[in-house]
Amino acid sequence: MSSRESEEILLVDALRENDVAAFDALYRLYFPSVYANILRLVREPSAAQDIVQEVFIRLWEKRHSLKAGTTAGNWLFVVSYNRSVNHLRATLRQRLHMEGFAEQADMSGAAEWDHTSLQLEVLEKAIDQLPPQRKKVFLLCKMEGKTYAEAASELQISHNTVKEHISKASRFIHDYIRLQPEWQALAIAAPLAVVYFS
Repeated sequence: MSSRESEEILLVDALRENDVAAFDALYRLYFPSVYANILRLVREPSAAQDIVQEVFIRLWEKRHSLKAGTTAGNWLFVVSYNRSVNHLRATLRQRLHMEGFAEQADMSGAAEWDHTSLQLEVLEKAIDQLPPQRKKVFLLCKMEGKTYAEAASELQISHNTVKEHISKASRFIHDYIRLQPEWQALAIAAPLAVVYFS
């Protein structure tokens, strides 16, 4: 475990104990990558700003449900994805309503949270199956928004090695989650893979 990961785990543990400074530190650490992931989906800077604020508000509200001894990256990754998709669905419903089509009912808050928790569980299982070095590279680039060059420098490996790790990790995670019955039931493997594992 790297010193950075150890520090993040300490921040999450402190957040679980209502430490506002720990929340602020996690916000500063993850904001750039979470915002970038959201913007990749919604393609509207103003909407992305609103959603990223919602995600971090949710992090504070759900701080006691975070697992002790873990980092916040996976949680933020999944929640930001769900919030982005919900925004796209709402935009589509609004457009259909304006065009005279019937609106579909929203998921209730409880159902949405169950949906998010299930996604997170499957994603974490997939990431945990990766070899240690590949996992580090994947988390740095996909969860923390590091460039390949930054990851290569931090881990003291070549740019091409980082690229190969990302390619293999993305392929493995994509294949792994598509084979999980609970993930197939949610019918979300394809869009998630396109946005985050490409």
